[in-house]
Amino acid sequence: MVSIQKVIGPAPLGVDLSADRTKTDNAVVISLSGLAVIAVVIRFYVRLKGGKPDLRKLHLDDCLVAVALIPLIALLAIALLGGHYGMGKHIWLTTVEDMIIMKKILFSYLFIYIFELFIVKISLLMFYRRIFGSSGSYWICVILASGWTTGSMIALLTCPSPVSYFWSEISNSGGGHYRYDFYNYYIGNAASNVVTDFFILLVPIPVIWRLKMRFTQKIMVSGVLLLGIFVCAISIVRLHYITFLKNNIDLTWTISSVYVWSTLEPCIAIICACLPALQPVIQSAMKLEYIIHIRTNLHPSKRAREVLRLQKHFSNTSNSSSHGLRPMDTSIFRPGSVEPSAEIETHCAPVNTASPKHSPKVKKTLEEYLGPMYIMVQHDVEWSETHVHIVE
Repeated sequence: MVSIQKVIGPAPLGVDLSADRTKTDNAVVISLSGLAVIAVVIRFYVRLKGGKPDLRKLHLDDCLVAVALIPLIALLAIALLGGHYGMGKHIWLTTVEDMIIMKKILFSYLFIYIFELFIVKISLLMFYRRIFGSSGSYWICVILASGWTTGSMIALLTCPSPVSYFWSEISNSGGGHYRYDFYNYYIGNAASNVVTDFFILLVPIPVIWRLKMRFTQKIMVSGVLLLGIFVCAISIVRLHYITFLKNNIDLTWTISSVYVWSTLEPCIAIICACLPALQPVIQSAMKLEYIIHIRTNLHPSKRAREVLRLQKHFSNTSNSSSHGLRPMDTSIFRPGSVEPSAEIETHCAPVNTASPKHSPKVKKTLEEYLGPMYIMVQHDVEWSETHVHIVE
């Protein structure tokens, strides 16, 4: 084992060689990776619950999020492995052999990181397409995400010549060269990633604001979809830490923060991508009945009594037909007679404003009961009957 100090010299004065961030970094990436896995599991549970599990209930965006867990776990494993070879410690405590392995780990990490973000981006775009349909901005973002991924991978593979020079330069500095400064690659890759994330976030916003919904509804729906802004914030923080790599010889210490934020980015992206699908779970956790009970006890009023009345109304109607049709009374037929056949064709389309039949008072009460994001749905029912008469 050759000490790295024989290559780069001794540590400068004032450097605390006993400092170690490995355990803290590992705890952070393990926790967030676990939350990302849990979010995907709950998403699949919500999709498949109710009756016999049917894989046909899954959509392409659901499958892509599940696939994204594979490279995410690989990123987690690589980050933990990097800590074993000196990441999180000052470089003067490592050996040349450890640094070669570290650079190999870093190269693999960069490749998987690019692929992981591409899957998450496409998954989110597929979700937008399923909900809002295709648009010019959608296809632009697909092209941007694909171009970013392809360009980043090509740049990564072509920067060192040969590729092995990326990790062998420590022991053999004359064995190759860089076609351009690798620091510029770091900055260009991170900055372009932030730009594509912002574009993807903005895809559904114009569509939402063109809908004839109340202003508060638009704010709430836009807010849920814009939770991905946290991913952009993490990308910017990651870019900030990358700037410390310029002309910094203490690579293992400085790059540990980049590893952490690079792992957190896809974790938060997966969690944010799953949030819209987790709405039923979130609503159950809120315990609406309990909230109404507390409001009634603390603030007894006519408004609260109206909320309870609506609660009773909705609980009674939930057990009836989804179209509000009464079941057919079969007692009017004689035993053995033929019942009339009926064909029902329904057309359900979301209505962006409440029905004119609802007064402002009822609208306000509905909002109290269902929340500010409720959307009234109008059912257009076409009914036709074919009667069969029995002639004796």
